[in-house]
Amino acid sequence: MAQLQNTQTLALQLERVRDKLELLYERTDTLWGMIKEETDVDPVSTRNMRIPVQALAGGIPSQVDPDGGDFGRGSGTTFDFGQITPVYISIAVEVSKLAEIATNGGEKAIESIAKVEPANAMKQLNKVMDNLLNTDGSATLDTVVTVTSATQWIVNNGNQFMDNMLIDVWSALGGTFRGTVQVLSVDPNANVLYLAGAGLGTTISGDLLLLRGAPGVAGGSLLGILYYQTQSNSGNWLQLPRASYPGKLRTPYVNGNSASVTQQTFRRMLSQLAFALGDDIAEQQKGVWYMDLDQAAAWENVGLAVSQVIQNQLTGSSSEDMIKKATPQTAAGRKIVKSIHAKPGRIDFLCLSHWGRCENQPIDYLEYGGQTVFPIYGASGGVAGASIFYYWTGCNVFNANPRAGAYSDNLAIPVGYFGH
Repeated sequence: MAQLQNTQTLALQLERVRDKLELLYERTDTLWGMIKEETDVDPVSTRNMRIPVQALAGGIPSQVDPDGGDFGRGSGTTFDFGQITPVYISIAVEVSKLAEIATNGGEKAIESIAKVEPANAMKQLNKVMDNLLNTDGSATLDTVVTVTSATQWIVNNGNQFMDNMLIDVWSALGGTFRGTVQVLSVDPNANVLYLAGAGLGTTISGDLLLLRGAPGVAGGSLLGILYYQTQSNSGNWLQLPRASYPGKLRTPYVNGNSASVTQQTFRRMLSQLAFALGDDIAEQQKGVWYMDLDQAAAWENVGLAVSQVIQNQLTGSSSEDMIKKATPQTAAGRKIVKSIHAKPGRIDFLCLSHWGRCENQPIDYLEYGGQTVFPIYGASGGVAGASIFYYWTGCNVFNANPRAGAYSDNLAIPVGYFGH
């Protein structure tokens, strides 16, 4: 007589599902979170918001002869203004009816899709806003480094992207629009985008990868760090031509020259800021250093190189731990803010007291007549077994004083970071 086998008992066995949901991707919003919390918001209409500036100093100094001499003519301060208007960013989430009813109770699932998806969507939209803040204002999230296969592209910083997103591919701003692709999955450790299906056959190294729907022109989207903190005297600052006030609408700068960051790098940036706006400006503005993990590690390496331990003078039964729990929290006495969305090989000094946002639509559900969840319609014209909702916002971010800051780029990236 045959023995009872395990397969004969499967109908009796209980299935165990761990009640903790693990997250397999990042969704941080470092800089966007700081700007939301630490800067003011200006409610605006669809008309441009003005950012007034004192662009050029006035008055003509002279040495004069008060005994009937000519004191000469004078001049006055030049005032001007930049202009900014909101752009509109949304995120759409679509859920089938079956997924909704199959997870709407604790006896059915560990999470209710109707509850968890709105929370997930809000966090994802905040991540997208943070990604855009690390761009040049055109919604260019990154560039194609290598097309390794029809479904795999290597980029500089994979954390600038997210799973399932659609991205527009351009040859250059104002250049050729290659088309739109969808990302299946992002591997930020290898900086690989895995595409949902074959990519565009025309894509080559150096092509720009933009948020879907962005117009593909300079300054056409949310204005970020690379838009404001630049050395250029060309282009615009908030619709005001930089060439109108050469040197005044660009940020103090230190070229890293492909060398590793040093103490002098930070000191030079602070000195350049002082040359631009005065000796005490750095103290008054309470700025922060903003960088990716590569430069935080590079700054730590400076300290590790000069660390010294005399082994025979240590007490206890274990050797000294030569690395602390975290990288340094300050440089030149100022706070370091680390972001995995920041541009590798670059450090920015941000005076956030000059930053803010204009807004005519806070982040919220898209609503029509009180309705925030909308049905999907089938091919017959009848209702399909699915629904969709949107979060959206109408806002933009401004830096009212592009001189109040500093940055250094072309810094060496330590071994083990971003493919180096």
